[in-house]
This record gives sequence, C-alpha cells and structure tokens, in this order.
Amino acid sequence: MPTVLFIFYLIFFFFLISIIPFFKNAGIGRKTLLTLFLIKILAGIAYARFYTLPRYYPTSDTWRFYKLSVVETQLLLKSPLAFIKDLFYHGYSNSGNLFSGENTYWNDLKSNLPVKMMAIFNVLTSNSYYTNIILFNFLFLFGLVALFKVFFSIYPRKKTIIIASVFLLPSTLFWCSGIHKDGLILSAVGVTIYCFYKIVTEKYQFKHLLLILLSLTLIFSLRNYILFALLPAVISFITAEKYRNQKKRIFSCVYILGIACFFIIPSILPAINPPYYLAAKQQEFLKLTASSLVLIHPLEPTVGGFISFLPTAIDMAFLRPHINEFANVSYIPAIAENVLLIILVVLSVTHFSKQSKVPPVIMCLLAFSISVLLICGYTIPFTGAIVRYRSLVLPLLITPLLCIAEFSFARKPAK
Repeated sequence: MPTVLFIFYLIFFFFLISIIPFFKNAGIGRKTLLTLFLIKILAGIAYARFYTLPRYYPTSDTWRFYKLSVVETQLLLKSPLAFIKDLFYHGYSNSGNLFSGENTYWNDLKSNLPVKMMAIFNVLTSNSYYTNIILFNFLFLFGLVALFKVFFSIYPRKKTIIIASVFLLPSTLFWCSGIHKDGLILSAVGVTIYCFYKIVTEKYQFKHLLLILLSLTLIFSLRNYILFALLPAVISFITAEKYRNQKKRIFSCVYILGIACFFIIPSILPAINPPYYLAAKQQEFLKLTASSLVLIHPLEPTVGGFISFLPTAIDMAFLRPHINEFANVSYIPAIAENVLLIILVVLSVTHFSKQSKVPPVIMCLLAFSISVLLICGYTIPFTGAIVRYRSLVLPLLITPLLCIAEFSFARKPAK
C-alpha cells in the first residue's frame, strides 16, 4: 500500500506541475522541472535514510516530527477544532521570550507547525512518511521556481547556471529536501522575494500581498531571526528600486542605521536587548554536545564584544568546515561549496565594483544572505550545524555571484 500511494502521488504531482501556469510558464522546461522535482524527492529520501542510522536516529527531528504527527492526525480526525486550537495553546504561565530557545510558546511553535502540516498530509497518505516527502517537496518547489524566475528575468543568458545553483547545490539539496523547517523557510523566502519583485517592477496585485503576508508569517513562526534579517534587505530593495542612482547609498544607510539600532535599543528599551539575545542563543548551543564543536570564546553582548568576535563569526559562517577538518564523507560537499564561494568572491568583487547595473533585488539577496550567515557565525559553534543553517541561503548568495562574475573558459583568439 505505501508503495502504491507513493507512485500515485508521484504521478499526480508530476501532472500538477505540468499544468499549473506558475510552473508551466517558468521558463525552465517541463522535462527539466520534473527531473529537478524528482531529484529533490530522492534527496528527501536520502535525508530520511540518513537519519535512520543508529548514530543519528535518537536525536532526529524529522522522525520525531513524524511520530508526533501520527498522534496529531488522530486528533484531527476526531476533533478538527481541537486540532486547530491546540496550535495556539501553551502550558506555560506566559508565552515567554520571543527569542528564547527553550520553554516558550514561540520555541515550541517552530516544531509544532511542521508536525501539524505532516498530520494533515498523513490523512492523504495514510501516515506514510516517504509519501509525505513528495507533498513537502511540492511546497518547497514553489519558492525555488520563484527564485529562478527572478534570476532568469535579470540574467536570461545564464539559465543553466541559475538552474544548477538554485536547485542543485549539494548542501541545499540535502537539507532543504527533507521533512523539516529548512525547505519551508527557503520556499517562503523565495516567494516573498518574487512577490516584492513583481510588485515593484510590474504592478501591484492583491494575490502578491497575500502571499507575502503568509510567507512572512511562516518565516516568523519557524525561525524568526530570518525575518529580522530579511526586513532591512527588502526595505533597501524597495527604496533603491525607486531611486536607482542612489542604490548603494540607500543600502549602506539602511544597514548602518540597522546596526546602530541593534546596539542602541537596549539603552532606550531595556526589555528589548538584541545583543543579549544573540549571546544567549550562542550559550544555548554551547550547552549541547557534538563532535563538531569548535572551541570559541563566548560572545559578549557589547559593541566591543561583537567587534572582537567578528573574525570568528566570519570563519564559522563562511569558511567552516576547513579543508583540514575532514571528519567524514558528508563534509566533502560543504568543503567544495566553501572553495566555490571563495573563488566566486574573488572573481566577482572587481566586476561588482565596476558594474553600475546590478539590480537592487540582487543587492537585496546578497545583503540578506550575508546577514543570515553572520548571525549563524555569531551564534552557532558547531561545524555540522553551521553547514545545515548555511544551506538555506547559499542559493541566494552563490547564484548572484555566478551571474555577476564575468568569466569564461574559452580561449582568446590569437593576435
């Protein structure tokens, strides 16, 4: 029965992708898109199988979500209203700190949402985890195709590069194809950027605003710091689109003001302390144990503390794992992506400085990606974890660099 259901839904979603205008008119090509969808499903299966290994299964979130979802499915079938109300219930005296990583409604919500979603899918798939992979990746596909559309509209001659870097980066393919939060967040970010791009470059449509609100709500619920990193990038993008001659100045001013507010707000509103939240988040990670722990100095929640920790944050976010940190086979793709990223930065920096026509949306994606990576670098002391969290923004960073960098392997004609 599970195999029959899996094949049925695979064929069904192949059909849906072939007829839905958003996919049909994306410019990717039906066969190519279906192949990419199938690759993501296979990656999702590999993700699931990886977490059945004895070493990882006891602490695996994806299988824990599944076990909880089976119970939630029973609640859904028995009492749909209780199923919905349960999402807004918490057993604490209050909802707790928005940024705390334990014992708060907000921290529980980021796990409860995927569980509730899988519980709904279980009704359709008869509690088949592997069939659920198809349904989740169908949702993930919307955001990736949305990102492709944005890049392809700007760089139509780099279609193959865009497809490869949006859909097939090894880390992103693995971590964002499994049943977890990462694929949902990346898809929501992609839809958000696409809708804002359509609004500012073409015309306003209510459906775009509705999709933005739904996507931002999902991002906030699953990983709120992603939303806070996205907002200044989007604000800069929208403003710079209106005043293109001042785009570099606009981005610089927005981010300088944002950094200033980050440190000044605690003096004005002591109850809101962003530097402390990041330092506390790092301490929460340091309480965990894993073989990939990197020995670092604790982050001090002061201006001086953040400045002195910056080299470590950059190293963690952009360079880990190092080439000499080869722990197991799973590190190979991450090391290769680090090398690729360094090469792309070297190739594109000169071109970027000379190029006056880099669109604001590309600058938005670069600024957002770097912001997320730095937040991860400041808070995550584990090489293994940094690879997973970084995978979410790699397509948003590597794809623009590949498109901006003007390089060719063709031989120059002899003089």
